[in-house]
Amino acid sequence: MDIRQQYIPISRSRIKKALLTNWELNNDELTKLQNLATMLEAIWHHDCHHALEELKSLYEDMDPDTEEQVDMSGRERFLEVLEESLKDGNWEDISEKEIQEALDGEDILPISLDVRFDELNVMKLYKLGEKPIYDVQKTHFGFRTKDVEIDTFSQVIQVIEFQKREWFESDKKRMRHYPGDADANGIHLRLFRTVPKLDLETIFPNTTPLMRNLDKIKIVAPLIGGIVGVAMKFGPILVGKEQAGTGIAVLGGLLSALGSYILKTYLAYQKTREKFQTQVSKDMYFKGQANNSAVLNMIVDLGEEQEVKEALLAYAFLYYETDVQHNEESLDQKIEEWLLERFAVDIDFEVDDALAKLEKMNLLSTDEDGILSVVAIEDALKILDEYWDDIYDFED
Repeated sequence: MDIRQQYIPISRSRIKKALLTNWELNNDELTKLQNLATMLEAIWHHDCHHALEELKSLYEDMDPDTEEQVDMSGRERFLEVLEESLKDGNWEDISEKEIQEALDGEDILPISLDVRFDELNVMKLYKLGEKPIYDVQKTHFGFRTKDVEIDTFSQVIQVIEFQKREWFESDKKRMRHYPGDADANGIHLRLFRTVPKLDLETIFPNTTPLMRNLDKIKIVAPLIGGIVGVAMKFGPILVGKEQAGTGIAVLGGLLSALGSYILKTYLAYQKTREKFQTQVSKDMYFKGQANNSAVLNMIVDLGEEQEVKEALLAYAFLYYETDVQHNEESLDQKIEEWLLERFAVDIDFEVDDALAKLEKMNLLSTDEDGILSVVAIEDALKILDEYWDDIYDFED
């Protein structure tokens, strides 16, 4: 059974437009609701900016793009704050099971990759949203095509730190894969979009291509066929009673023919391997959205959107549905049904978090029976305006 996500995959602007037309509001009421949304956006933008500055400050010393000496002493604190920011934005961990399914399976790319996880001192993956995409794939050696539905993660954040140079130097095989001091240092952050679940391993920088059995057959079959053909042609001569000189000449021709087939097989393998690597590079080029410090900006921005959408939805349905006395459960159900009907998205609305935001702003009341209510929108605007004015108060 699929777990419903708390992430709302609808933009803030579309949510606002839908709310403005959901009830029969006059121009004055529409203006007030728009102003309420503006105030919520301004307040959370300020709060999220503060969170972003903290993240950037913590990350600065361990950013691989820094021109200064990388300092990893603040790693644990940075990872802790980063995780808190991701959870606030409804990001979820990608499980070990999901990673293993990606390693075992194939989706869009006709290739599996062996990820050298032991080279990574830190490895964390987070997902935000899941959706199907549709593609046309070739079957039966490319002679037929079929339409397929592919499950994807809407967005994926990868957090990795390589082992220290000394770890690679302790083994010659490891050292062959050492990415170099400039690339190995620091904590690497990567943001990708629309990543097929079964091609998840393609986002890793330290992989070895593993070809499908079908591709192996395409490479080995000509070699086997060549050996059989050469054996049938020259075998009778070699086992016959021809003179020694003739036998040596035939043997030389046989070895030359076999060498030719082996070379062709090796070149075919290299060509197939290069094709796969090109496919992966091209796919990741179009899926990459941000690297390192730029990822932090997008994390905070996406989290800010989620916070405002949740608070605005909770306030609007409590305020404008005057014929309903909502408790937490009924409000949760109502908003989920509205999102499903209006946008065809089935989510687990985070109602408790949304109500906590309204309560923090002094906009929410709960009676002894658990019935929820919010202050009138005129009063809400005054409260939010005072809150905004008091954010910075340097008077003695």
